[in-house]
This record gives sequence, structure tokens and C-alpha cells, in this order.
Amino acid sequence: MLKTQETDLSMEHQPPADTSAMIQAIINALPVPIFVKDSKGIYVYCNIPFENYVGKKASELVGYSVHDLWEPELAKIYHEADKRLFDSGGEEQYEARVKYADGSIHDVMFHKAVFPFLNKDYMAGAILDISARKAAERKLEQVALFDTLTGAASRYHLYTALNDACKKAASLDCLIAVMSIDLDGFKDVNDTFGHMAGDEALLIAADRIRDSIRDSDTLARPGGDEFVIVFDELDNKDTVFSVAKRILQKLSDKILLQGKSVKLSASIGIAFYPDHGTSQKDLLKYADLALYKSKRAGKGCFSSMNLPA
Repeated sequence: MLKTQETDLSMEHQPPADTSAMIQAIINALPVPIFVKDSKGIYVYCNIPFENYVGKKASELVGYSVHDLWEPELAKIYHEADKRLFDSGGEEQYEARVKYADGSIHDVMFHKAVFPFLNKDYMAGAILDISARKAAERKLEQVALFDTLTGAASRYHLYTALNDACKKAASLDCLIAVMSIDLDGFKDVNDTFGHMAGDEALLIAADRIRDSIRDSDTLARPGGDEFVIVFDELDNKDTVFSVAKRILQKLSDKILLQGKSVKLSASIGIAFYPDHGTSQKDLLKYADLALYKSKRAGKGCFSSMNLPA
């Protein structure tokens, strides 16, 4: 009896007689565009998801080359890439942004490999949609590079931008500057109106500072009520001094928090390349020293450190 049951189960789980039809059904069921080309770049096979990607039926693809189906420039790129892969006889993968037939844009990973079949070489390709992963990566990058509250550059982004500016200044022998800004009495705003109102004040301050500088300058918020600006490729120091005056004026304009008028002010410190140093560390150090000099002078002003002769 047991042997009969085993025989029945064995027969029940036998593969179908037409395995090729089953494989075809599986390939069409996968949500992955798949195609095969011969060594001349002629499409010899594609699945239904590939038809949807291209917007053509297999009958319109099989037997045609990239030159028949794509724009000349794109066809040339595909043809040269295919030739390199056939010559190497290996496999490759790369990321790209592609436009589907329905007009949607997708981040994809192309996987391609050359394989022999009946004494001929063919290339199989699969296109994996990685849009969700790339979107998550871009979101993480955004968080790493920018302050989520004000949209200003993060501390990490600040260091990168300043380091790049120092390298450019050394190469072009030009002037750059670092401006450190600290909002005076911001703790009182938080204590009086609460952190939500404090965040609103920071957002307003960031917008006013941003309106005072060039698009090419980098505004960063390393933390708290501190802002830093990197000025790239300056003609003269007076440009930065004029910006400092403009920022102080804009920040002094009253803002409305919870129905009450509040006046902000700031202390500013400025350091110049190469006067105060040629590294990001030195420039930030001297900008901070100048900032504290402004605070000692009564706040609401800007300063730059005098260097010994």
C-alpha cells in the first residue's frame, strides 16, 4: 500500500511533458524584461515584459537589429557595447535610467552574458528594475548632504565643499572666504516660544541668509543656531563684507512667532584663504575665532581676525 502511494506521489510531481512550454511560461511570468541576441546583434527572442518595456510585440523585434529599432546614436551605443561583450565572451552588468514605452522613467540594472548554443554564440540580457532602491539611496544621500529643516548643507557637505574650494583656490590662485554665523539669543526664543517656534525662526533665518548670497556659494547648518557660508572664487574681500552687512540687516527684520513680533540678530566671523590658512580646518578655526570676537564686541556685528605681521 505504501509503495503504491509513493508511486502515485512520484507520478503527481513529474515535470510536464513539454518542459519548453513551461520554461516559456515561467520566463513570461517573471516581471523582468529578458532578451536574446545573436552575434550580429539580431534579436532572436524576448519575453512579454520586454515587449512591454519596448512597446513592440515579439514579431516586431525578433529578426531585427538595434539599428532597425532604435535611434542611430542609441543604436550605435548598443551595437558597440554588444560587440565588446561578444569579443570578451564574458558577462557584464551596469545601471542606467531608461524610458519605458508608457513614458515612465525607471532606474534599472542591465545583466548581460554571452553563452554558446548549437555552435553559435548568443547574448542573453535581463533588465532588473531598481527604482525603489535608487530612490531610497537618493533619500539617504539627501539626508546625509542636507539639513532636513532648512535645506542648508550638512556638516559633512560643508567639509566637502570647503575642501573642494581650497583645492580650487590653490589651483587658480584665487580668494575664498568662510563666514561663520551664530544667532544671538536664540536659546531665549526656544525657551519662550518652544522648539516648534524655534524651528520656524531657524527656517526664516536660513531663507534670509540664502537670499543674501550667490547661488554658487554654499550655505551650511552644522547644527543648532549656527550657519556657515563658503564663498568660492572671490574678486575681493569687500564682497564678503558687503554680504555680512546685508545678512545682519535682513536678520534684524522682525519676524512673527505665535502672534508676537520677535527681532533676531547675529554675530558673524569671517576668515579668508590664504590669509588665515589654506586648509578647511584653519579657515573654520579663524572664522570661529572672529565670531567670538564679534560676540565680545557686543554681538550684532561681523569681524575678521587680524594676523600678526
